[in-house]
Amino acid sequence: MSLFGAPGQTSGGLFGNTQQQQQPQQQQQANTAPQGVQGLWGTFKPSPLGGSVMTPSNNSTQTGTGTTNTQPATGGLFGATATTNAPTGGLFGNQTTGLFDASTRNAGLGAAGTQSTAQQQQGTSQSTASYGAYFDSLLEKNKKQAEGETALGDLPSLQLGLGDLRQKLRKLGPTTGKDRPVDGRAHYFLAASGVDPGAAVKDLGSFGLQARAERPQGTSYNEVDVETYLSNLQTKTTLSMISDGLERSVRDFDRFLEDNVTMEWEAQRQRIYQHFGIKPREEAERGATPGRDSQGGFGRSRRKAGQAQQPQKSTQRASILGRSAMQRSVLGTPSRIGSHAPEFSDVETAKDGAGAASNMTAMEDRFLRDKQGKLADIVHAFNDARQQGQRVYIFDDLAKLESTGGNRHTPYILEAYKAMMEIVGEFPDDNPAPKERQFAAAYADPNPQSPESVSVRTRILKGANQFLEKQFYKEVNEQIAKYPQDANLGGQPDVVSKIKAYIRLRQARKTLQQDGVELQQLPNGDYIWAVVFYLLRGGFVTEAAQYVNSNENHFRSIDRTFSGYINSYASSEERRLRRQMQDRCMNEYIQRLRNAPEGSVDPYRVACYKIIGRCDVTNRSLDNIQTDVTDWIWLQFNLAREGDRSRELAAESYGLAELQSSIREIGLKHFPKTPAEDKNSAFGMYFYLQILSGMFEQAIAYLYPFSYVDAVHFSIALTYYGLLRPADANSSGNELLSLDTRGRPQINFGRMLGYYTRDFRAANASAAVDYLVLICLNATDSPQQASLCHEALRELVLETREFSKLIGDIKPDGTRIKGTIEERGSLIALGQEADFIRAITLQAATFADDNGRTTDAVLLYHLAGDYDTVVSIVSRALSEAISLEIGEDPLKLIPVRPRVEGREAEQVQPGSSLSLAAIDDPVELAKTMMTMYERDRMFWRKIREPNRIACSVLLQMSDIKKLVEEGKWPQCLDRIKNLEILPLEARGDPTTIRQYAARFASLSQPVAINVPNLLMWTLICCTKQRERLTGGNFLGDATAARGMIDEMKTISVDLTTYTSQLRYRLPPSLHEALARASAD
Repeated sequence: MSLFGAPGQTSGGLFGNTQQQQQPQQQQQANTAPQGVQGLWGTFKPSPLGGSVMTPSNNSTQTGTGTTNTQPATGGLFGATATTNAPTGGLFGNQTTGLFDASTRNAGLGAAGTQSTAQQQQGTSQSTASYGAYFDSLLEKNKKQAEGETALGDLPSLQLGLGDLRQKLRKLGPTTGKDRPVDGRAHYFLAASGVDPGAAVKDLGSFGLQARAERPQGTSYNEVDVETYLSNLQTKTTLSMISDGLERSVRDFDRFLEDNVTMEWEAQRQRIYQHFGIKPREEAERGATPGRDSQGGFGRSRRKAGQAQQPQKSTQRASILGRSAMQRSVLGTPSRIGSHAPEFSDVETAKDGAGAASNMTAMEDRFLRDKQGKLADIVHAFNDARQQGQRVYIFDDLAKLESTGGNRHTPYILEAYKAMMEIVGEFPDDNPAPKERQFAAAYADPNPQSPESVSVRTRILKGANQFLEKQFYKEVNEQIAKYPQDANLGGQPDVVSKIKAYIRLRQARKTLQQDGVELQQLPNGDYIWAVVFYLLRGGFVTEAAQYVNSNENHFRSIDRTFSGYINSYASSEERRLRRQMQDRCMNEYIQRLRNAPEGSVDPYRVACYKIIGRCDVTNRSLDNIQTDVTDWIWLQFNLAREGDRSRELAAESYGLAELQSSIREIGLKHFPKTPAEDKNSAFGMYFYLQILSGMFEQAIAYLYPFSYVDAVHFSIALTYYGLLRPADANSSGNELLSLDTRGRPQINFGRMLGYYTRDFRAANASAAVDYLVLICLNATDSPQQASLCHEALRELVLETREFSKLIGDIKPDGTRIKGTIEERGSLIALGQEADFIRAITLQAATFADDNGRTTDAVLLYHLAGDYDTVVSIVSRALSEAISLEIGEDPLKLIPVRPRVEGREAEQVQPGSSLSLAAIDDPVELAKTMMTMYERDRMFWRKIREPNRIACSVLLQMSDIKKLVEEGKWPQCLDRIKNLEILPLEARGDPTTIRQYAARFASLSQPVAINVPNLLMWTLICCTKQRERLTGGNFLGDATAARGMIDEMKTISVDLTTYTSQLRYRLPPSLHEALARASAD
């Protein structure tokens, strides 16, 4: 048997028999033990230490030897129970006589091991009457051990610490319930006695007996002194705080993963369902029980099962600046300077996922950044002209810059700009520029049959047709100039002569007609129908009619009715024939031309009939004529008409909608859809066709993944004239192209501009402002766009932190210098401009203050007119600077970013504003601001007196600290006396000292924090001054020197009394220093 019971033994349990290997000596010893009283929870035995010891009742049957030794049963909790002669289970294992075994008498309290046979026989021969003497001797032995005596004389005893004892107990103690062998006979035995084992286990488990049996390892058994108890308590508290912090961090991390890792899964799931035509489960189970969670849905997090009743959180990625009022960041996530991959969910990127920008070489990226800089200058000048009310030619300016580009798609973008100049009527040399938002109301008209909508569609067709005709005539002149000999222009270079020369040039180059086709000629050699066709192709309808009339005899011999058709066509503004003439022209076209044998009719004659009479509009091609793509495009626009559809036959109905449908089908078949499919910049041609056909929104969305820079600036020009529908700022998601409630396409214009500024807003915030104010171009028709613009400007200020440049700066006299946002105030649809600027300034000031940017916060709060907060922030920074120990590096602040940089900074005098002063010293900042406020009463009266006093006291403390560093002890003491914070003139008067101590509570926090430093400086000055006087360095009278020494000592004693009344408010090191100074 060991110190706390024999290892290998297992005490009897409540619900089952346990195997025991008993020695005869142990059985004899157990039989001689006094019997306790059988109670509710076990047997109570008398304890010599006072009270009683409860041991659980053992109802066990010996199975190892095949025999059972029992005692008469006694009444217990579950009826009659059998009592064996096994040793009773104690607190730490099997015990025979009490808390400690008698065998520990010679081995000491901490001894452990097994007992010899002789000791066991000696313990067996003890009687019941010897218990009292045994415990007396045990108590006496413990007292001797406490006094340092040992039972073996000079031989020291082996003592184990609490940790060793715990380890021994874990090895020697009884096994837990989980490791005990399960014997089913106990259950049958209890069931026969009317006991339900399962219910009994639940009853006992509710009391936590198993938890009580195992003592926590961190608990000390010998905490008898206060210091040990407090130390353990502090350790427990610290560990508890660390545990709580770890649990809180785990919860925050799980919440972060829930909100960010599963981002946009729902939207992705919907897109996949739509792509494969799968009906979402939510729609299929719409009639199911409410609140039912779809198990295993794609992208659905299981952790949200318990959060079904909570409001659904936005799955979109938020800005680092906090949740936007638009539920999504307008500017997108901040990142590096340079080109970026698109952030729109419906914009497809390249295979590597980074978009077309990732495939650029270093040289291409450099050219792109240079182009962006030039485009930013154009946008800046564009906004200046708008503010000053000057004429704006935005398409012309962008076209001039685009003409200098060297990309393969540049010609198509340039032609698209010129086509839009024809459509909107932007001619810098001839006519005045169109007004801002001139076509917005008509283009946004929801009724497609209204006169306004028809006029816009007619304008698009007419402008595109005129552009294509001018483009052709330009090519005619270039070809004649390039091949003058073949053209043989000669004579008067009028339009007809140039067209004839162009025909001769084509004839010489074998491109006028196909092989085997005969063309009709006049006696002078002119190809009569070819001349008329190319005059119509160049848009010279009047000249074509005049040419026909001048050769009327020849035309009458060939076609008597054609002259009437072309004259009627030329005199009509809509380029339409009258209904009767239209029908007659159609009949002649069918009977004579289309049904004629192949090759017998001049193909140019067929083309002239098709153009003038709009014959066979279902076949919009020029047969047997060598044409190029531009000729085919021109024919599509020339045949299209907009107007009253009721006057047209079904076969003649061909307008802008049908033309757009044809262009859309061509794009799906022949042009790349993503940057990965583009090989030769063919996307530019399709974008050009979409612009010509008036598909402005689709054109911008198509061009964006290929060349987002061109797409953004083309959309700016379209929006300026009102030819681009903006998406709703509140309801639109993260899609570039969407449909409104009427199914019309719309562009997410505001966020497209915001995302575009990622390329340069960190380096050029002013240029970003110029782009973001353009969101308000749509504010006249959609007030939500103004809110989107304001939100974008707010995010820009908080992200770039260019406060002096964007919001404003301060002159030395406190007057305000306007920032870029305020300068563009007239362009951002502000009813109360000052209120918006102040609101955004206060928000930026709070953001700067929370991030520890003191100088920025001072600047912004001053611009917002909150001068009291400025003084509070300055006082706080000054307090932190003073709190540093003497000799440490001074505290440095992050200066305000200058509002001008580079060459502009060289032209501005340094120090002319707060941002240009580059103040990084808290003391200098405080002096600058206080001097500014003291000069102007308007500032001074808006500052509360406690803040003024606190800042003034802190400035004096800063001067005192400087005097201490310089070793000017008398001057330092005089300055400390003037503060009237410490009782330097109390001269031992306790009343005065108590008054100063009571005044401590009224001090502001920045000042109170530095009172310990002020005390230490005073103590240093007194000590150094006493050493100086004692060393004989005083040149005055010796009596006066002794008086000053006594005064220094009195000050130290008074300060000790002062600090004693401010206990727990000052650091212990200060009390020790004062005690040493008073004792000297």
